Formats: sequence, C-alpha cells, structure tokens
Amino acid sequence: MSRWVWVALLLSAVAACQASDDLEPGPAPAEGEISMGGSALGGNAETTVLGRAVLESEDISQDPAWIAHEVHLAEGETVEHSHEFAFLYAKEGPHRLILDANRQVLEPGFGAEVAAGATHRHEGAEGASVFWEVRLAPPGSALPGELDDVRLIFESQVEGEVPPRPLAVFVYVLVPSGGRTSVHTHPGPELIYTISGTIEYENKLIGAKVMGPGEFEGIPPAVPVQKRNTFEQDAEFLSWFLVDGAQPFASPARFPAPEIEGENLALLENGASVVGVSSNYQDRPKDSAFGANNSLDGDPTTEWSSNGDGDEAWIEIELPEVTQIRTIGFWTRTMGDSAQVFSFVVVTDRDEIYGPFELGDAEAVYYFDTDFTAQRLRFEAVDTSGGNTGAIEIEVYGESAG
Repeated sequence: MSRWVWVALLLSAVAACQASDDLEPGPAPAEGEISMGGSALGGNAETTVLGRAVLESEDISQDPAWIAHEVHLAEGETVEHSHEFAFLYAKEGPHRLILDANRQVLEPGFGAEVAAGATHRHEGAEGASVFWEVRLAPPGSALPGELDDVRLIFESQVEGEVPPRPLAVFVYVLVPSGGRTSVHTHPGPELIYTISGTIEYENKLIGAKVMGPGEFEGIPPAVPVQKRNTFEQDAEFLSWFLVDGAQPFASPARFPAPEIEGENLALLENGASVVGVSSNYQDRPKDSAFGANNSLDGDPTTEWSSNGDGDEAWIEIELPEVTQIRTIGFWTRTMGDSAQVFSFVVVTDRDEIYGPFELGDAEAVYYFDTDFTAQRLRFEAVDTSGGNTGAIEIEVYGESAG
C-alpha cells in the first residue's frame, strides 16, 4: 500500500470524528469501522487514526497489557520477528515495514497494525529509523528477536473488561494551547501516553492531574474523561483502545456534579444582583429578554446574551454579604456554532483570579469546588466560539464570612 493511499484511509477515518454536539450516541458502525458518535473527542482537539483492527479471541492473551518498546535501527539494519498483535509507530526517520508481500514506508508520526503471529521485517529506510512496537501482550514479556538497541517505553496495567472481538484503535491527538477534548466515554478501555507538551487530564475515577511527556494513564470502559491544555505549548498524545466495535467509538458524557450543601446565593430572590456586564443583547437593559439578570433567576428557560462580545464577555455579580465560597456553577448558552463559553475565570473584589474553569458542553451547569472569600465576583470568558456569548445560569454556594 502506498503512503498516499494510507493517508487517504487515515483522512477518511478522521472525517468520522467530525460529529454533532448532541448527547445522543450515533448509529452503530459497520464492523471494523469507527463511528465517533455524539461530539466525538470534541472541543478543538485534532484526532488522526493511525491504525485499527478487529481482534479475535485467539489474538488476545489472557490478562493482556499494552507494552511499548522503542527500537533503533541503523541504515540498512533489519529485524525480523513475530509476536502478539501490535501497533507500529514510526518515531524518527522513515521506517520500512515488510509484512507478507506488502511493503510500506512509514514517515515519522505514521502508524500501522501487525496481526498476532504474523512474521514481519523492519528496516531502516533512507537512514536510521526509530520506531515503537506497542504489543497487546502478557505483562513483563520482552520484545522477541535479535535486537541490539531496544528499550522499554511503558507497560500499562492489565487491560480488564475487554469486549468480545474488540476493535483495537490507535490514534494521535493534538490539543492546541487553550484547547480541549469534550467530556466523553469509550465502549472499552483506553490508554493515553503524552508525547509532547502538557495536558490537564481528568477522569471520573481519579479526578484531575497534570501529565507531561512520558506520562501515561489508563481507564476502563464507560468512564467520563477529558483532556485540556491550559498551557502555552501545544500538546500531543497517543491513545490505544480496545472498544466494542458495535458501539460509537466515543460518546459525549458529563462529570458527576459535586454534592452541594446550602442554597444558591447567586439568585436574585436571595439578594444577589448584577452590578456590571460587558453588554446585553441589542444593548438592552439587564432586566430585558436576554439581559444579564436572567443568569441569576434560577430559570433554565431564560438566559443572558452579550451583544457579540465573544471572548471579551464578562458579568459581575454581588452577593448579599461577604461569603466563603465553596462551589461555583456556570451554564453557558450556545447557538450551536457560536455563543458558547468553553472556559472562564473568576476575578474577586480582592483582585484575586481563579481558574480557568473548563466547560465540557452547554447541556447543563458545570460545578467547580473553590475556597476563597468575596462578595463581588466577575466571571470573564477566556475561550469561546465567539458571537453572542453569555450564560443560562450562574450559581454560588458557601457560607457567611462575616
């Protein structure tokens, strides 16, 4: 298969990533195909499929792990071997893979799959080559063959809850500075490995953690997960999956709301007020149809819309008294392709800045644990889809600090 045919196949797979923002999963894909469903990896992350294959039960060892070895080949050096099912990743220099009668040269960043038990040969093509073989193999197993320059990159935990005849998928994801994936789930276990930059990784089981190059993390099926890049440098990671091929590859999800004590102090009826706003739709008053007061009325059928402020939108509210604030909630409005807030910061009347706080979607209030004292809070948009940004509801919980 030529490199350009391979590129075409990858692009067709990536096209499947572009799906709607609905929370309903998409239709079941054809066997071996990838249906991203829902909002896919979502956000503004760019996903490229590097390899995929349907695995039979005999292709998978009992209690397998993903084990990655890095191999260095000099120009003209070859290695021939066979082993468990694996994904190949060309890391540095062109890499020639010879499998049966098929010869292909993988440029750096490209990938391929190698069937279990298939004898294949690696060659340094047009110079030295550095590549990874990421096998689905018994924990602790070595990469077979006469290898002069090889090192272990990572070994995952045992991949539990593997669906029958899983679809193995290998993807590359770029998360630009300020970008994120949606909050989503997969119908099978996932392993993520950061190759450059830094991301804030969050899943329902462990919460949020910062991951830099060389760090990896795995999750079982159906666990909400999100990757965010709040740093200056773009971030790249690789992921390996064993998913139920009859289900959408990724479906939108939400992190569970925290248990909140007390009443919403940001309600107009509780004495809160809007003391400033970047603008109201059509420059109308704050108590108009799309005025800022709608964000404090407790009614999800009304909303505040700015007059096209995009990333410059802000709203400042005043609580009835100085408060030790334990939780804030924000529900962004959206118009589909515009008007959605993806992240925001809170600036207090003490000039303290908190955040950015990331919003996975526009379907509900997102809550964030906090611990600061203030009476006035200014919610400032950081990253949005532009247009008439605003909020459906803003909530604040805590106790008097007086």
